Amino acid sequence: MSYFIKARSNYLFTEGPEIFIGESNLLPDGSIRLDPKEFIEKANNLRPTALWLCEADSNVNREEFLKFISNLHSLQSIHLANDYLPLASLPPSNIKAISLLPFIDQELLDRCVEFRWQPEQIVPDVHFFSFFDFDGRYDLGGISPSTFPGLKWIECFIDKKGRTLDTIQGFSNLTTAYLSHVRKHDVFSILQGLRIKMLKLEGFDRGFSFQNIGKLDKLEVLHLNSYRENLDLRLIVDLPLKEVFLLNCTKLEHAEVLLQIPTLESVHIIDCKKPLSDAIKKALKEKLPLVDVDFQ
Repeated sequence: MSYFIKARSNYLFTEGPEIFIGESNLLPDGSIRLDPKEFIEKANNLRPTALWLCEADSNVNREEFLKFISNLHSLQSIHLANDYLPLASLPPSNIKAISLLPFIDQELLDRCVEFRWQPEQIVPDVHFFSFFDFDGRYDLGGISPSTFPGLKWIECFIDKKGRTLDTIQGFSNLTTAYLSHVRKHDVFSILQGLRIKMLKLEGFDRGFSFQNIGKLDKLEVLHLNSYRENLDLRLIVDLPLKEVFLLNCTKLEHAEVLLQIPTLESVHIIDCKKPLSDAIKKALKEKLPLVDVDFQ
């Protein structure tokens, strides 16, 4: 398992009971499906550590339901549909990970205005935030650096004007960013003031440049998906990388420099045509603990 996937799983998949409230075809493996009434009746005995709240039941008083959840101090991870925003009650203090899910009720989406958290709504212990906003709002569910001052990991879509990146730049404790729809934004210059150690990028427009990647001089894990222009790997040779994961990147250049990165431990090159000669592939496998090269 890659560094990135392992670290992400540690936030999202807890050791205790996972409760799912919503449609059964979305049921995560090993979780318990309950309706809202059953959840209220059983939650204190079950002591769930993760909650997937994907129910759009008009009979549920969302405010009262969230107030009940706010007192469940066993919870560490919560997945919450946008239908429940803005939050009237803060999540319990043990919550370390929050994932926002797209609207379930189309009527709520149609009449929704931009979310705003109240100034007093501060959740200092949330370290992980995910919101891939398929509704096309790009508003990060209204969160800000003042809402989640301790945030270390963020994953989201980036809007055309880059306002999402302006918000992300303010999370001073951020060490991991998973950014989709990066378009042509110079994410490296924008994030250079942060201590970014893990970075995953996808959704490139033609003309996206890696020229400034060296500005992220703390970078240890780099994942790239579907970059289809020329990518000179000499640009990353001086970074303290432990893991490089390249998927569907079909124009890699100078892949041999991977052998020159002294900190490197893990290389994954999947469906990238054939950037490695057999000799370099063999040398990598002899040198590194984990090498996964496939479909080349």
